[in-house]
Amino acid sequence: MTTSSVPARFLGFDLPTSPEDSVDKVRDRLMRSQQARAARRPAAPTITTTPDCLDALLDDLFDTPSSNTSTARPSSVGTPSRAITWSRRYMRRRTASLERLSHLKRDDRDPLLMAASGARAVGVVDRDRMEERIAELHAIYPWLASASTAVMKHMRLRTFIGPAPLHTPPLILIGPPGIAKSSWARDLAQVFNVPSVDIDVGASTGATFSVSGVERGWGSASPGRVVRTMLRERLANPLVILDEIDKIPEQVTTSGGGELPGAFEVLKSMIEPTTARAWVCPFYQLPFDLTRVSWIMTTNSVDRMPAAFLDRCKIIRLEPPSFDHLAAAGRQLLRDSLPEDQRELGNALLCEALHKLGKKHVRVSLRQVERMAETVVEGLRRPMLM
Repeated sequence: MTTSSVPARFLGFDLPTSPEDSVDKVRDRLMRSQQARAARRPAAPTITTTPDCLDALLDDLFDTPSSNTSTARPSSVGTPSRAITWSRRYMRRRTASLERLSHLKRDDRDPLLMAASGARAVGVVDRDRMEERIAELHAIYPWLASASTAVMKHMRLRTFIGPAPLHTPPLILIGPPGIAKSSWARDLAQVFNVPSVDIDVGASTGATFSVSGVERGWGSASPGRVVRTMLRERLANPLVILDEIDKIPEQVTTSGGGELPGAFEVLKSMIEPTTARAWVCPFYQLPFDLTRVSWIMTTNSVDRMPAAFLDRCKIIRLEPPSFDHLAAAGRQLLRDSLPEDQRELGNALLCEALHKLGKKHVRVSLRQVERMAETVVEGLRRPMLM
């Protein structure tokens, strides 16, 4: 038996969904207190538990200074004074966390309140279903078997007792360009139906800010894409894909000439379990639990990466696809683009081109295979003069 999602919390602090939620809970507590008092002492005069009576008690609760009740001793168990004292303590606990949001605008508070009312973890599978989905992925990318195997071994441990949401250890996929490392990561998220966050570090000058966010007070202040996705989807376990992490600068220079830590320092705190459990978002200035987030990073080399960062990741070294793998990928592309009566000829043309390149000892990437398949399709679809 499998399920698609389970409740999961990723806010690192208690938060009622709204101030009204706390008031309603206090009202329920007062009602139960009065009913319990009436049941224990039926002969004693009791306060009628009507809405008007509860409203009067609530008024007393909020109007009476809390310092007075902390020193005053209630006259007897079950009296309105005791009920108010208990309710005030409960109200203080429930609303104290709301004070932590006082520095945020309403548009920034609303996603936090919605996440507090119910978040989830998705991609929940049992062991059999997990292995079936990994097998689907392996059938598409057989040359990336070591990456698929690493995820399967990790998920086998997580599903040992029962179904569990998708999660991967921090993975660094090292291999030559054009072998579908990023495509494999995106398809992993797709086969498990988990939202992904795709950040191309090589194309972004502000990789640090894209991942973690910008602190409040700056003109460009905003949460990072990881936290933003978690709040938007109310999701505890997105899959984060970081492309070309070897191009991350070690330090970031600000407009004022100062220097900030690079993305490697930020990522260390986000992937290390001890710090990820209560990672403080620079924008919200509040703790988030990132321990359910999956991280998959791609690179062509790890020579420039800090040893302390590499030590926190599982490194998977990948080989380029073989001739058979390239031919199979080309057949799949042609199958999707050509009618059935032209596929055999298209496959023959594509394999002949691959053989010629192989004889010249030219390394062929999947991107080149895609362009070759497009050329074959274009040639076969071109009208022929008789």
